[in-house]
Parts: sequence; structure tokens; C-alpha cells
Amino acid sequence: MSLHAEPTSSAASMVTPFLPTLISQPGPPRILPTVLQTSQYLASFFPQRARDVPWLYHEPRNARYSPATAPVARVLCSITPTAGVYTAMHAARTPPPLVFLHRPFTLDRKRVPRGANVLSSHVGFDEVLTTGWNEALAQRLDLYTGEDAVCIQGYKGDPDRRIGLVAAFRTPANLGAVSDRIKREFGQWDAVYGADIESETDMAQPVTVVAIMNAFHPEEVQRVAEAAFSKGWISDVNDGNSIVYLTGQAREPGLLAAQEKKMKVFCVGHRSCEEWGIRFIASELRREFPLVDVCEVYEDEEPREPRKPKPDLKRNVPSSSANLPEQKRRQESNIVTI
Repeated sequence: MSLHAEPTSSAASMVTPFLPTLISQPGPPRILPTVLQTSQYLASFFPQRARDVPWLYHEPRNARYSPATAPVARVLCSITPTAGVYTAMHAARTPPPLVFLHRPFTLDRKRVPRGANVLSSHVGFDEVLTTGWNEALAQRLDLYTGEDAVCIQGYKGDPDRRIGLVAAFRTPANLGAVSDRIKREFGQWDAVYGADIESETDMAQPVTVVAIMNAFHPEEVQRVAEAAFSKGWISDVNDGNSIVYLTGQAREPGLLAAQEKKMKVFCVGHRSCEEWGIRFIASELRREFPLVDVCEVYEDEEPREPRKPKPDLKRNVPSSSANLPEQKRRQESNIVTI
């Protein structure tokens, strides 16, 4: 008998009756992740920093509540707590949503639904999901990452804080291709310095290095140039003509230092950097937990109400007669002098 022979009629009769039964059987149960599982997954993206906000920024106050068993059906991701965030919180009643905020400082806890959790990362988020040591962004820009990249580390008294990634391209690129990739990731930029994006000549210039930086001062510009020079990506530490410095906000001292080294500077805006991080988190959550509804809220932060002046306690304390001027004390004591 050939190994490729057709099955006999008797074999077919044995198999066919069972096919409808197999097809009609229900699939595996749809299991939602727990608060603990989702929280641990999100926390894996961020480094722990002593000066950061508490990761568990808001937790339910219920003796029966357990993050190990509480299910998550919806996750809200936003930069700040805005009106749209509170609306989205209350739109998901059962189970309560899990919320991630980058800057939670204005959170009104009274407006958070009962049973909802709010997670937050401020310093860690800025470090790895904006313009800084952002390996995910570097990969999308076609840069080398890991040990093939240079980490710019140490900032504002924190020697462990990573503020930048300097790397070369995997494949040769010109300024036009780099600008297209940056625009694809951020949608826009506030300004470009050192080149005219409307000039075909400028856009044809070769680019060998990109520095993704979360700070923009003369010191950081010098550190970027030294990193590129140490790797052999540029031949002169004072000639950064083939370097693109990608950051959020333009700083005049840093801009002047970059121009002196002939670097091309792309400033995409602080808000755009934060929105990139929120979009990345949301996409990763959808990939990891396909049964969870992931909602992104992009709104300008609500203006803060001006703080009421603190009461002057001295004015509320009855003044003793010893502290009153002589003339006023006499009047209050009904003393008449002639």
C-alpha cells in the first residue's frame, strides 16, 4: 500500500460521525488578566527611580479587594488626568478600569470610581519612552540598539538616570529619510535647525548618527559629540555635520552649542514626546492582552485653579492692649485726657 493512498471508505465512516461534535465544542474560556498581572507587565517597561512618583498612585480602600483576583477589562492611558479621563473612567462600570498616567499630580481622587486603580511613572517614563534612552524609538528609526548604542547617563544629581541614546544607522541614510521617519513617529515637529527641510540639497546630506536626547544643554551636546567620536562615527569631535540631535524642547544655550558643531537639530515638542510614549504603551497592552479594551485619551491639561491665599493667623488673633498704639488703647479703654 502506498503511503499516499486515499483513506478507505471504512476509515472515512469511522471519522466522519465525530466531526460535527468536534466542531461544535466551545473554545477555551476568555480569561481577563488581573490587576496584578497588568500592573506587573506595565511596570516592566520602567526603571525604578528614587525620586519618581509612587507606581501604585491610587488604590481601592476595600478590605475585600485583591489585585491578584480583580479582573481588568479596560485600561485607560493618558498623560494627565483630564475631563476625558474621568469620563472614560466612569464609562466602564464593571469591573472598574485600570488607569495609567504619566503626570498624575492633579488627580482628583474624589472623581476616581470606587475600585479603580491608578498607576503612574513620571521620571521612568521620561527616561525610556520619550526622547532619551528609548530603544523602541531607536529601532523604529533603524538605529542600532543595546551594546551597539552609547548611553548618555547621569543627570540632575542622579548618576543612574539615562538621558540619551546615541547610535549609528543599520543602513545608510540621508537627512530626508531621517526627517520622514521622525515625522512618521511624532506626526510633526516644532522646529528644525541646521538644515532647510524644503531644500533637496540639504535633504540629500548623509546622516550617520542620531542622538535621542532628553536634555539639551551645552554639556549634553558635548557628550553626544564625544560619544560619536569615541565610536569612530565621526572623525572630528568638533564636526557634527552628520549628527542629528533629536529632542523635545529647544534650549538656546544647547542650540548654540549644537550649531557650533554643525549638528542638525529636530525639536519635536515636549507634549509630542509624551504622546509617543502613551501610544507605545497602548499598542503593547493591546498586543499582550487582546481581550482588554485599551483606551487612549489625548487632551490638554486642565488649568489649575489659583491657590487660595493662606489665612493670616495673626489677623484672627485678638490684639492685646499692650500691642496697640497709645492713642488707640486709650480710646478703647474710654480714657479721656484733657
